[in-house]
Amino acid sequence: MSPFLGLNGFAPSAQADQVGGSSLVGWYQQPVMMSTSSVVKAIAKYFGKQGAEEAAEYAAKKGTAEMAERVSQAALRQGGKEATEQVASLVSKHGPDALKALDNVADLKPVLAALDDVPADQVAAALTRLGSGAAGRELAETIAKTGSAALKAELKHPGVGGLLATKLGSEGAELATKLTSDQAIALARHGDDLVKLTASQRQGVLSLVKNDGQRMAAFMGRFVQQNPGKTLFTVAATTVILAEPERILGGGTIAYDADGNPVLLETTGLADRTLNLGADAVGQVTDRFLQPLFYVAMVFLVVFASAWMLMKLWHIHRRQSQLTQQALQSSAVVDAVSAKKKSADDSEAA
Repeated sequence: MSPFLGLNGFAPSAQADQVGGSSLVGWYQQPVMMSTSSVVKAIAKYFGKQGAEEAAEYAAKKGTAEMAERVSQAALRQGGKEATEQVASLVSKHGPDALKALDNVADLKPVLAALDDVPADQVAAALTRLGSGAAGRELAETIAKTGSAALKAELKHPGVGGLLATKLGSEGAELATKLTSDQAIALARHGDDLVKLTASQRQGVLSLVKNDGQRMAAFMGRFVQQNPGKTLFTVAATTVILAEPERILGGGTIAYDADGNPVLLETTGLADRTLNLGADAVGQVTDRFLQPLFYVAMVFLVVFASAWMLMKLWHIHRRQSQLTQQALQSSAVVDAVSAKKKSADDSEAA
């Protein structure tokens, strides 16, 4: 293949004759590498329905030829033929916007891998984010450090997900993909403070967010409302939070005393406090009055039951004694009758 190729792979003069426009010749007569030609043809494929002349006009205005050469050479240098083919595929599907985004990226290889990892229907949005000037370059740098999770986080929470990935690394990126937008925003608000924590404390806070994002977001929101201008995730405050996670998630908040030390406060509502006071009162009544009465009643029942059993046993014993006595009396009568009868019989015999 000649290095002097037009949009469809033809020689420039033939291409110019096909579209009838001399405006193509100036651009297509630039010498390009073989890798560049595949990207140029990809642009032609994208503009196929609109015509090569329109493609050439766009290219002349936007400097697409130079851009295609830069991106192609960077792809070939960083990822070889495979990367070049992936660039061409992206350009053929998404046109010059893909070229613009990739030209904005310093390290193409991890970005191409990330684009290959996101759903196909999100690639166009991803290219738009990557092509957004300085913000796109920062996102690309974060992708190079943390992988495709950073791009997925940014796509789910534009302007926030990438920030979490930048500040909190791969763990922040992965976490962002599992949070709602409100939860991600609440966490990002404290991103700078979380970075300053020790690794173990930061891990502890992120674990709380991961396990219960809704209640942690509510806790962070309460703190911001009640302590404007104050920092939540200091080393001291985070120590309190990690020591009492259930109270924090259950409605507690962090405040600072007169000496600036963080303290945990309960902030349950009036109804909850009323119920708690009622429960305490019932508990006190139970402890002071009902419980002693219960013990007295138990003693009385035991004594009563014991007395009843003794009386029952006494009646049974008495009844048995009466029956025994009656049996003995009956036996004596029988013996007397028998003796009398025997005596009578003896008298008659004599």
